[in-house]
Amino acid sequence: MEKYIDMKSPLTGGRVKEVSTMEEKIFRKEKFRVHVRYCVCEDSGEQFTTTEQDILQFNDLYSQYRIRHGIPFPDEIKDIRQKYGLNYSQISRILGFGANQYAKYESGEIPSESNGKMIAAIKDKNVLLGLLKGCKDVFLPSEYDRIFTSVNMSEMKEDEYSPLYHIIFRDGSRNIFNGYGYKNIYKLFDMVRYIVNKHGDVFPTKLNKLMFYADFYHYRKTGLSISGLQYRALNFGPVPDHYATIYDNVPGLEKRLIKAHDMVSTLLACHNIGDCDSLSDSEKESIDYVVEKLRSFTVSQIIKSSHEETRWLACSTAHAHIAYDEAFDLKLL
Repeated sequence: MEKYIDMKSPLTGGRVKEVSTMEEKIFRKEKFRVHVRYCVCEDSGEQFTTTEQDILQFNDLYSQYRIRHGIPFPDEIKDIRQKYGLNYSQISRILGFGANQYAKYESGEIPSESNGKMIAAIKDKNVLLGLLKGCKDVFLPSEYDRIFTSVNMSEMKEDEYSPLYHIIFRDGSRNIFNGYGYKNIYKLFDMVRYIVNKHGDVFPTKLNKLMFYADFYHYRKTGLSISGLQYRALNFGPVPDHYATIYDNVPGLEKRLIKAHDMVSTLLACHNIGDCDSLSDSEKESIDYVVEKLRSFTVSQIIKSSHEETRWLACSTAHAHIAYDEAFDLKLL
């Protein structure tokens, strides 16, 4: 797929064409099929990439590698450490890693297969306790006792939204159908509130499309979705799984009934969203772009446009989930 984009060539100042394609890449002696985007200077024919294009390629490659080998993603690696109340030095000593290694893994460095599997294994606190007991001599007695108590008393945080998490996300698995996204109920709430606040009063049918396009647009930019949601091709276009349950439970989301088109409909609003700090600047930029692009669309117009998307046409008969690689063929954005 090729298209002209709004940038000048750094080589000649002329027009630039962006190419989107699939290529085979080698990582740690293994082959992967990844999405690749690069620019071509129309005047010189020279190819070059932007930082955003490089991020997309690496994220796609690394996500596939993590899934193939059962290696946790950076946000999961951070959650594991925080779950047990450990600092970088403590968890690195327990696992036998170098002094700064765990921090690097949280920042995105890919662990070796053996280190990745070990991190995944310590999601079970009994595994971590066993490792801790095996390296008792590397800690002062007082520190060892504090760590042992912290780990032994820890549990995955169960709060009022834990049952809702399991309904919406089912489990923590990541794949092309959820855009390899981080599944976090509070981040999902922030995403919904941020979109509604930026757009203004919106019907759920249009909000479904704004969610879809924001997630898929961000995946097109970075190789990762924002919400970790799956989307089905239903009669009124793409919708997130359990969308009604999501909107019914978002704190601060206001709902009022109005009469429209001879029927009673729900209108959603959100006036106080706070800082939405669970969303990154890049994620907010993706949402801002999508909301501004689609703000003027009526519900009917956005349904019609979503029905023209290639993957919706392919999935609509069976009401199947839409894979995130549809993001590279979206016509509306």
